[in-house]
Amino acid sequence: LFTEQPEDDAVAIDAYLKALEPVPSPLLVDGELSPAARRGQKLFLSTRGGCSRCHPPPLYTDLRMHDVGTRTRFEYVDRFDTPTLVEVWRTAPYLHDGRYLTLRKLLAEGRHGLRSPREPPLSEGELDDLIAFVLSL
Repeated sequence: LFTEQPEDDAVAIDAYLKALEPVPSPLLVDGELSPAARRGQKLFLSTRGGCSRCHPPPLYTDLRMHDVGTRTRFEYVDRFDTPTLVEVWRTAPYLHDGRYLTLRKLLAEGRHGLRSPREPPLSEGELDDLIAFVLSL
């Protein structure tokens, strides 16, 4: 930290990080999406779900910063990194400040993206399917 390191060290660290593979979700069924997760995937990719605008496959992030209306009076920035959803099954709590303990709370209560106000809210079943898909990533 705070020292000049040889370029070879940075190259070696880069190579190591690029070699890491995500751990498969324990929610996969024989390595595949469950029926609920497949329904959730369709919703995730649809304009109704709207999730893939900021979390497009295969990285499930657009690598950008967005203002999703979650700034508190103690924060000095409006925009936050779009996190990858890969391995989100093991990264709770959620949102940049960890204010949501579960994806259900985030999706049901939180301002979780740019869904159109013209779209009707997701039903409980749709929410279950969407969560099943996201937790399968």
